[in-house]
Amino acid sequence: MRNSYSSLLARCFMLIVAIFWAATGAETLAHAPKPEVGHPAPDFTLPALTGKAVRLSAFRGQKAVLINFWATWCAPCRLEMPTMEKAYQTYKAKGLEILAVSVDAGSKSGVKNFMDELGLTFPALLDPKMEVLGLYRFSAIPASILIDKQGIIRLRELGYRDWTDKESTKMLEQLVR
Repeated sequence: MRNSYSSLLARCFMLIVAIFWAATGAETLAHAPKPEVGHPAPDFTLPALTGKAVRLSAFRGQKAVLINFWATWCAPCRLEMPTMEKAYQTYKAKGLEILAVSVDAGSKSGVKNFMDELGLTFPALLDPKMEVLGLYRFSAIPASILIDKQGIIRLRELGYRDWTDKESTKMLEQLVR
């Protein structure tokens, strides 16, 4: 009898430990943003080309955000940027912000010249050490993250995308509602 009582106590203790571990572990995981669709976008702060610091979480509750990782030497990025500018002009008044995160390691004058040459008016942020690119677990460019107004990732895209095509337009329309 005593053996079964000890066994029952041991099982109850293990169950309590398992429940406590699951509860605290789940809480920790719930607060760790994952850069995946359906999860909160990890926050970051980067300097803009203008020198002003831009924090992603500042847009939460106010604007949908398209983050695009790119570089001046990237041919697909050069093709994609004009479609982003058109989308920006169409949707910025409706609540879309575009953050073009340059991973160029050179001087910011190269980034400025690129932006000026293509007539891009959305903010360019500087990530020369590719820390934010790594935070979002991308290892190639161009890469994009589309975030809704509540800060939830709705799209992860690797490679070129035409932000003015029918599918993209539909997605952007839904996000700015």
